[in-house]
Amino acid sequence: DTVSVLYCGYIMAVPTRKLAAYRARKGIKAHRPDIVIVDLKDHVLGRAAAVIAKQLLLGKKITVVRCEKATVAGTEIRNKIKYLQFLRKRKLSNPKLGPFHHRAPSEIFLRTVRSMLPRYTKRGQKALRSLVAYEGVPVNIVHKGHRVVIPRAQRHNCYKGERAFTVLGNLCKHVGWKYAGAVEQAETARIAKSQRAHEKNAKTRDAWKAARKEAVSKIAKHNVEILKKFGQI
Repeated sequence: DTVSVLYCGYIMAVPTRKLAAYRARKGIKAHRPDIVIVDLKDHVLGRAAAVIAKQLLLGKKITVVRCEKATVAGTEIRNKIKYLQFLRKRKLSNPKLGPFHHRAPSEIFLRTVRSMLPRYTKRGQKALRSLVAYEGVPVNIVHKGHRVVIPRAQRHNCYKGERAFTVLGNLCKHVGWKYAGAVEQAETARIAKSQRAHEKNAKTRDAWKAARKEAVSKIAKHNVEILKKFGQI
């Protein structure tokens, strides 16, 4: 279930001076929740946003990467026409007051989640501050741990095989997003670097695998069955 995938504590409000002084005297450290990193590749935009919005309201702190790989139902030309119609919407008396039209996939995703939150309340504003979105996988996120997915929002679990869909990054290129090439170049470099590191550590992994196999061969048979039963081997 998705709720079991997205887990972490809640984000703390800014403490008052009295509370900060009390914590300093007692040596109490404020709880800092872990950041859950969600990989949005091949996820349906609306369904992923709905799940993430709910988790934000429950107090989770979430970072979303590869927003340009999210998908939207329908053909590309259909979604392009719909978005171009949205770009025409403005305040006639003063267009500077909005609505503001975002072209970047991460900004579109943030706006989608925002519309699913009670953003005019303190609870909704706090939840929205707990969400960060990126195109690609930035350097500061690469080594933050594993990335998770949302099974019930993945494209192959939502669309039929013949269903037409649009990749969000491709749509954004048609409506004014200028950084698709830069993101793609950075992603290619990241994947190549990861592949080199994987090949470099291959000998070490093989050595550990052989050592484990040798160690298991020395354990009594009934003990091996017990370890397998509890998933330790």
